[in-house]
Amino acid sequence: MAARREDGANKNKRAAVAPRDVSGTVERIAELLEVTYRSGDLGNLADDVLAETIFILLSLNTQEPVYRRIFADLRSRFATWISLLDAPQEELASALKDGGLQHQRAAKIRTLLRAVLADNDRRGVGPAAGADLTLEYLREMDAGEAERFLTALPGIGLKSARCIQSYALQLDRFAVDTHVQRIFNRLRLVDDGRAKFDHDAFEAVVPPRLRRQLHVNLIHHGRSVCSARPQCGSCVLVSFCPPESRPAAKRPSAKTEPPPNRRRTVPSARTVIDLFGGAGGLGTGFSAAGYRVALAVELDRHAAQTYRANNPGVPVIERDVSTLTAKEIRAVAGPGFGKPDVVLAGPPCQGYSHAGSRRPEDEKNGLFEHVVRLAEDLKASYIVLENVPGLRRVNGVGFEDSILARMRRSFNAEVYDVVAADFGVPQNRHRLFFLARRKALGTAPAGPKPTHRPPGTIALDLEGDGASLPETPRLKDVLQGHLELPHSTDAEYERWADGTVVLNASTMRHSDRVVQKIMLIPQGKGPISYRRLTSDLARTLVAGHRAMPVHPWLHRTISVREAARIQGFPDTYVFCGPRWEQPLQVANAVPPPVGQALAEHLASYLDADAVP
Repeated sequence: MAARREDGANKNKRAAVAPRDVSGTVERIAELLEVTYRSGDLGNLADDVLAETIFILLSLNTQEPVYRRIFADLRSRFATWISLLDAPQEELASALKDGGLQHQRAAKIRTLLRAVLADNDRRGVGPAAGADLTLEYLREMDAGEAERFLTALPGIGLKSARCIQSYALQLDRFAVDTHVQRIFNRLRLVDDGRAKFDHDAFEAVVPPRLRRQLHVNLIHHGRSVCSARPQCGSCVLVSFCPPESRPAAKRPSAKTEPPPNRRRTVPSARTVIDLFGGAGGLGTGFSAAGYRVALAVELDRHAAQTYRANNPGVPVIERDVSTLTAKEIRAVAGPGFGKPDVVLAGPPCQGYSHAGSRRPEDEKNGLFEHVVRLAEDLKASYIVLENVPGLRRVNGVGFEDSILARMRRSFNAEVYDVVAADFGVPQNRHRLFFLARRKALGTAPAGPKPTHRPPGTIALDLEGDGASLPETPRLKDVLQGHLELPHSTDAEYERWADGTVVLNASTMRHSDRVVQKIMLIPQGKGPISYRRLTSDLARTLVAGHRAMPVHPWLHRTISVREAARIQGFPDTYVFCGPRWEQPLQVANAVPPPVGQALAEHLASYLDADAVP
């Protein structure tokens, strides 16, 4: 087949792109839509150019279920396109009846097929060669030539031509329909003045490798979320939508139903701001307890994408917290944002952690200053700040007192050592939680009480009311089942025969030498990069060399999905970015059940604050 090239069919047109660099934004948008919609099939036909042309013609101004059904009926009634052309007008109109305007549609299809027949005869192909009507020779054309040919066909405009080029000819063209136009204009990716009449302006801002995928996913998004009446609270793209394009946020009422699989324990939604949000573990815990995350901040691109993908409707600022002001946060949060009830924060711990640099002079060690500054300026009622126990002594320098002293200028604050296993998480993960309450509201919150008991311990009646704590699950209970995959398995997104959807379950590619090495490691032993987990409780998960610990009984490291289960993330939680970036996101996260327990614990204080 002759080589095809993009010759820029409308090369001389000036792309009306907004005067900002949108390449990074478009990349992020494409990633978020792909993990949300997975390029869901729209029924297009890559193996037959003429069939795709008819399919596109039928899709115009018609809902997808209808035009897919009509096309399937046409193919079942007429064995060939030439037989359809030769059929009586009424017979063809009858097949198109479900879509309405069947006589006009029948006339358009017949007119198009006559034009194809005439071109086939000129080229000596199709019926002239004893075969059916065809447009397969378009595969030999470059993009510009194919586009000119298609737009010369009756009923095929520029949008339809680019759809055919993208789907059937596998060319990197970007088709603009009403959904694409609406979303791009709302996100201000193009100049709203003239770009809606200029398909090249839209195509220019989308990298060629993303054009087909993004077009498909924008259609799904425009139909389900960013419609004429946008559902901004369900939108994964809200971070890139100017606040003035979004309706004012509404605080959910006490009657609002919680999301699936999330318990509702707070009588009405409280608002939180999540600084250093990471992959969203702490925010997920607060959401599960009924709080509303109004905004998150995360500097790392891939973690920010993970937060966005799992928290539709929550704007995520991809910035260094130390550069932010309360005014900027309020502007991004959009209309209707007041003052947050709680500011959440888990500043980077590399300067404190035994697995990190442990340098007292590391500038990250002072980021707590900006957490308190923003909490003060936003007039937050509470602060929840999480970090590693190592901050108490970093090569002779302690930071616990410094953090408490800074908080105590405006808040009453205390610090507590929290163990994840006490809250249903199967790992002995110790973390410090600084809990601060604005001085005008009262004393600092007490530490949260355990919700679970370690596996194998005796159930005790701790409250004297006949209740006892449930047992934290063991690792063997968490890891058994669908995720017991061999090493070197690709399973970033798998839908199995029983309906199970598996995310981020790919297992690391191990050489035979590495597998032999792993086989010799007993449970609880091994170097930090290949330490084998036990079947009961894990230690704190560490992503050494961007890989995870060794599985308790399989001879490989655990997958990102298995690590997420150990952390208490739901299986529906998706992690974005390259595979080698995902382990660190999981390992650094606050286990969501710990966050939920803290959120429920603070609810009683917030209730007390609300009493006149």
